[in-house]
Amino acid sequence: MNLIRKDLPNKYLLIVDLCSILLSFLLATWIRYGGITKEWIRNMYGVAFLIILLLYITIYYLYDSYSRLFKRGFLEELITVTKINMWLAAVLSIIMFVFQEGATYSRLFFISFFLLNILITYIARQYLKVLLLSVYKKSDSSSKLMIITTLDQAKEVLNRIRKENEWNYQVTYLTILDKHLIGQMIEGIPVKADFLNMYEVARQEVLDGVFIHIPSSCPLNLNLEETILDFEKMGLTVNLSINTFGLKVHEKVVREMSGFHVLTFSTRMFTESQLHLKRLMDILGGLVGCLLALLLILILGPAIIIESPGPIFFSQVRVGKNGRRFKIYKFRSMYMDAEERKAELLAHNEMNGFMFKMTDDPRITKVGKFIRKTSLDEFPQFFNILKGDMSLVGTRPPTESEFLLYEGRHRRRLTLKCGLTGLWQVSGRSDIKDFEDVVKMDLAYIDNWSFVLDMKILLKTVGVVLFGRGSR
Repeated sequence: MNLIRKDLPNKYLLIVDLCSILLSFLLATWIRYGGITKEWIRNMYGVAFLIILLLYITIYYLYDSYSRLFKRGFLEELITVTKINMWLAAVLSIIMFVFQEGATYSRLFFISFFLLNILITYIARQYLKVLLLSVYKKSDSSSKLMIITTLDQAKEVLNRIRKENEWNYQVTYLTILDKHLIGQMIEGIPVKADFLNMYEVARQEVLDGVFIHIPSSCPLNLNLEETILDFEKMGLTVNLSINTFGLKVHEKVVREMSGFHVLTFSTRMFTESQLHLKRLMDILGGLVGCLLALLLILILGPAIIIESPGPIFFSQVRVGKNGRRFKIYKFRSMYMDAEERKAELLAHNEMNGFMFKMTDDPRITKVGKFIRKTSLDEFPQFFNILKGDMSLVGTRPPTESEFLLYEGRHRRRLTLKCGLTGLWQVSGRSDIKDFEDVVKMDLAYIDNWSFVLDMKILLKTVGVVLFGRGSR
């Protein structure tokens, strides 16, 4: 799965610039008039503000101040901001001259406005770059990238990527094909894999994409088609920086990446708008669910503690999107020593594969049986959804021990955020005994995902919860 990010920060930059104009306009008004007065309204400053916004949006796209945003230094950025404001002032002056409105507005006001706007816009843009390059890039939200290359190309590739100063992904580690350098560092990036173990390492690491840069003189006989397909089976996006055609792989897009022309391969590609819509649904549903969870704490909390003294909530590290670890929260439905007793019950596991299910699990309390049957134990996960660790609809998040046993093809079920509910959950989850069947349903959900499908699953979930079907 691949999220196609075209120029998302371009929109952020425009919003930042427009907010800077608003702030500069208000400050200039305060300097000239001491606030927004009747005279301010009567003299049509509100109309002037709207005209300035429209002019700025037009000049912003014509001037294309975004394309080199992350490459510009402090002085170059100041020059860029000054030039845009000079263009804005010039066009505005022409309009005022044509319509003979020069006498209507205060010269002091406009001089104050443009000087303030240059200063405020410049500062705001610097903070935006810091936010995207330092905060976002290092957060779990950015795409984590593995580079596959040879030793003689590694430094050049890393330096070129750093020169481009990309904001939306972080190079987490290197795979060096022609040398065994595991444990060493190249340009500050650890080498974690080589030709022999790159799939095994990719399976266990937090990883969203792979960047392959192999010179024609590579001594290894690497089958690119098989390599791309193997990584695709894990749900990873593959970027190939050489002109390779005729590969029988899935969706592919030609694009530029850090100065390289690459072919991007993925089993499924989603647009920004699709995933923004999904996230908006998660936020709205998460807010409602969190309110209900707070009410349930008052009702279920005392019952949980009375039967089995201990915390109300159960938390556990789970593995989410592309290997990201997070703590999942549930109302505690088991006795405090449940994890310690799991080993002695493994022989009674009713699932084939990397999941544990057992009818009449002796570790579950009486209250626990009720809240599991009614799915009330899941409500604290709305806090995970609101935080962004999970989604309303997705795949079941595995435990770390389950994840470490996965084969490469199993990893692809984690290419979307894990969900509170999903296709498996509404298909009689307790009647499914084979983990491979779970994987098939999860992959079917990912390959056929749409907003409409999410809505259908949510509606089915309501029926499952109300009638207690498939829950134990």
